[in-house]
Parts: sequence; C-alpha cells; structure tokens
Amino acid sequence: MENSNELTDHEKLKLHEILCNETLGVKKIESVTSMVKDQELASFIQSTLATRRQKLQEMQQVSGSSTLQ
Repeated sequence: MENSNELTDHEKLKLHEILCNETLGVKKIESVTSMVKDQELASFIQSTLATRRQKLQEMQQVSGSSTLQ
C-alpha cells in the first residue's frame, strides 16, 4: 500500500505549476509596488504580499522545492 503522505507524480507536477504561477504573481506585485502613491493601497499590497509569500513558503515545504527564497 502506498504512503498517503507522499505526492503522486501528477500532484507534484500540479504543485510545481502552482508554485511557478504564485512566484510570478508575487514578483509582478513587487514590481508595481514602488509605483503606488496611495498609502492605504500600498499597505494593502504589502499585506497581500506577506500573505502570498507565507502561502508560497508553505507550498514549498510540502513540495520540498525552493522556487522563491
């Protein structure tokens, strides 16, 4: 019987795709942050970035990947 804690090859591929997309999303948000003049919007963006980075790190731990450090 297969260990239920291990990811299948298909799950690993999907997780890799999600990690790549999330990493790209974080980098895009980071690239426009300096253009934002509104303080409230800048604060919201920083909060969103922190949350996305945390989720990205959690997914990396599951996959054993280090896409974004």
